Amino acid sequence: IGSVSENIRQLTKLIDFRINDNSFNGTIPDAIQFCQELEILDFSHNDLSGTLPSGLFKLSTLQYFYLRANSFTGSISEDIGQLTKLIHLLVDENKFNGTIPNSIGLCQDLEKLHLQESGLHGTLPDGLYDLMNLQDLYLDRNDFSGTISERIGDMTGLLDLRLYENRFSGALPSTPGFCEDLEILLIENTNITGTLPQEVCALTAKNLFSIEYAALRADCYSGDVNVAPFIECDCCDTCCDHVTHECHKIIT
Repeated sequence: IGSVSENIRQLTKLIDFRINDNSFNGTIPDAIQFCQELEILDFSHNDLSGTLPSGLFKLSTLQYFYLRANSFTGSISEDIGQLTKLIHLLVDENKFNGTIPNSIGLCQDLEKLHLQESGLHGTLPDGLYDLMNLQDLYLDRNDFSGTISERIGDMTGLLDLRLYENRFSGALPSTPGFCEDLEILLIENTNITGTLPQEVCALTAKNLFSIEYAALRADCYSGDVNVAPFIECDCCDTCCDHVTHECHKIIT
């Protein structure tokens, strides 16, 4: 209980700062910028709020940045691109608005990017597809729109891609098939249509059915015999109804 004091400026040698899973409130002080040796910052699961101060984006040594499950608002600044050493950026379950900044593509060491249920919207920036080392990309339960670029196939390190419950549209490109280690692909409750590419289906034999829970979900079921499913999929292990959101496990 309490807030993070402006006196944080005095901890100039601080490397690892974790106050997660508490009841801290208030905002992040801009004085955090004086902790120039910070590598780990974890404020997850508190009652923090307000916008992200510009000082946060001056922590050039930061590698692990966790703000999960708070009430932060405002946008994620283009200055995020200054944090080039980031490996994990987990800021999900907040009340942000705005879009993913294009400068995220400058964070070339990123392995985990969790933005789910964070209030973001808009189309995906081209810079996002520059994250060649990314393994987890969680964009679910937001208001993203537009199509999924063929450049998704450039992100060859992807293991877990979650796009569900957004307003994405158009067909899924075949290029996720280049992500040979992909284990989880969740695209249900979007406006993605067409036929799931065979290049993606080819991954199922290798990876996508290798875990216990649903690994390949899409809107390939319709509870109304007069309405065709949104997506044709011969390889999904779970098919959902685009209208009712009812899902059925496919038994093979």
